[in-house]
Amino acid sequence: MRATKRTQYALRAMIFLLKQKKVCSLRVIAEKEGIPFDYLEKVFSMLEKGGLVSSRRGVLGGYYLSRSPREITLKDIFEALGEPVYVVGCVENNCPRNKSCHAFKAWERVNKEVERSLSSVKLSEL
Repeated sequence: MRATKRTQYALRAMIFLLKQKKVCSLRVIAEKEGIPFDYLEKVFSMLEKGGLVSSRRGVLGGYYLSRSPREITLKDIFEALGEPVYVVGCVENNCPRNKSCHAFKAWERVNKEVERSLSSVKLSEL
């Protein structure tokens, strides 16, 4: 598991929205957070499809969190962006060697801990 730039930008932008407590334009978020605007547009499209942010059109339009920050976890962000939350893919992909692999149980345990950790960190805590 690796937090990509996309995930890092998404988290920074969502924390910015949380602290603003109001609708914010992508231009403002991009400028304040030093994130390329075009890239942020793509990230927010994914976050919106994932149900984490919503948008409002018009002069006073922009984005806002669509759920309580107490309900949004790091795992939710990874999943909305299509990022894997596992360390080793064989655990998620039903590797044919799982029954004979001596390392499988270790990787399965590590993957469960990573998922548990990502699920335990709430946006409201950041």
